[in-house]
Amino acid sequence: MTRQIAQTALAVSFALALGACGSNEKKPDTEIAMTRAALQSAETAGARQYAPIELRLAREKQENAEKKLAREEYESARRYSQQAIVDAELAKAKSEAEKSRLALKEVQDSIQMMRQEVGRASGQ
Repeated sequence: MTRQIAQTALAVSFALALGACGSNEKKPDTEIAMTRAALQSAETAGARQYAPIELRLAREKQENAEKKLAREEYESARRYSQQAIVDAELAKAKSEAEKSRLALKEVQDSIQMMRQEVGRASGQ
């Protein structure tokens, strides 16, 4: 999970570096669409419940990106959008990690209960 987050951060950093190399003032439609998809993915993964702070930060950055886009400040919009994607992916990863942790605890509790039942049945 941590490796996935690191890879995502590296990819976004690389994209930011490439974006800084050229001063292309092209409208960041692709980044805006990717932001919306990343937010939807995070919500589907349960980020509202398991990573609300990260999800809120991602939404705030998405809102900032859309405001900058409306003002035709495309480079700022692109940066906010890329940051929102990273935050949304972090929210998704944290949500998935927490759900895995809870599932593991449930299995461990079931195993413990079975051991107790076996112990009672065998007279221990």
